[in-house]
Amino acid sequence: MMATSGSIAAKPDDHEAIVCGAGAAGLSSAAMLRQAGITTRVLEQTDRIAASWHSRYDGLRLNTLGWMSTQPGYHVGRRPRHFPSREEWIHYLERYAEHHRLLIEFRTAVERVEAEDGQWRVETSAGPMRSPFVVVATGYDRQPKMPEWPGAETYAGELIHACEYRNADPYRGRDVLVVSAGVTGSELACFLAQAGSARVRVGVRTPPNILRRCRLGVPLNPVAPLLDHLPSAIGDRLTALSQQMMFGDLSSYGLPRPPMGVLSSVRERRVGPAIDDGFVDAVKAGRIEIVAPVERFEGPDVLLTDGERIQPDVVIAATGYRRGLDPLVGHLGVLTEKGEPQFLGGRTAPHMPGLYFVGYRVRLSGPLRNIRLDAKRVARAISKAKERD
Repeated sequence: MMATSGSIAAKPDDHEAIVCGAGAAGLSSAAMLRQAGITTRVLEQTDRIAASWHSRYDGLRLNTLGWMSTQPGYHVGRRPRHFPSREEWIHYLERYAEHHRLLIEFRTAVERVEAEDGQWRVETSAGPMRSPFVVVATGYDRQPKMPEWPGAETYAGELIHACEYRNADPYRGRDVLVVSAGVTGSELACFLAQAGSARVRVGVRTPPNILRRCRLGVPLNPVAPLLDHLPSAIGDRLTALSQQMMFGDLSSYGLPRPPMGVLSSVRERRVGPAIDDGFVDAVKAGRIEIVAPVERFEGPDVLLTDGERIQPDVVIAATGYRRGLDPLVGHLGVLTEKGEPQFLGGRTAPHMPGLYFVGYRVRLSGPLRNIRLDAKRVARAISKAKERD
């Protein structure tokens, strides 16, 4: 299935760049390349744009303001205090592809990228494709990461990863344990408590850094790009002071001060702060209980690391995602030990020129702003490489 969004279908060999993925990173990269006069094809394994966003839960909103999230070459909406919903963001990306007349080949999964005779051979479900430049933009949260808990197969209740959660309706009147109070876990726990779950507990191994979306009605997100440029120690102190002013000491509720500050956690652990939109108030009111992390399962019982044995009806593991890049490019020596690209944006590995990555930069200001910047950098780098050739 091919969508040209107004452009004409091209022959297999007349594309100077291949972009893997039709999410925000892939679309932005393709748009900037096309704007630079570089013919580009986008390969998408599903049948729709922004597939990962379609699969996310109801009620999800961006944690960055709309005007800070829009991608290059197409700005829609300038409401200063608006955090777009999942549906609004999907609609925006669909319009973005139409506006830039992007050529997208749907149901074409990228399976492996190989260097071949000074070019790249991209193995796909539709056969091999070749190009001198490849942009990998398959998404930061690509593969759900489920802990290998002992006895999980014996659990008598419902055990799911957060990627399977859609809304709180199926959990009304039920006892739910959410594993992790990070960005997703804290939000899901809040939804569940508000929607009438009989009991909501959150298993916490590492206390999260928590920041509010707004303070006294003023969005705090515009400050994040400034913090990105500070030394970790200074940024950690400033955000710790902000957390203290916003929430006070949460130790008595089971949320002591995190062992690592906000900026250090982002830079060293690749973990951003949880964005509070009622979670802390629910914890203080007792509607959400903080408990120890899960150690193992035994039939109907969930054993926690502090020895407590509980019997929730449902366990939701908000335990994050993997990049999933190893099958595609792991053999090329371009990934870190954690499976993340060594070179981002307009930079390419010296021994693998022409291979770029967009959408994997982790900063406090959020992924979308950095996708916008990196997409422009990639287009400039490829334009310069073409000029040299």
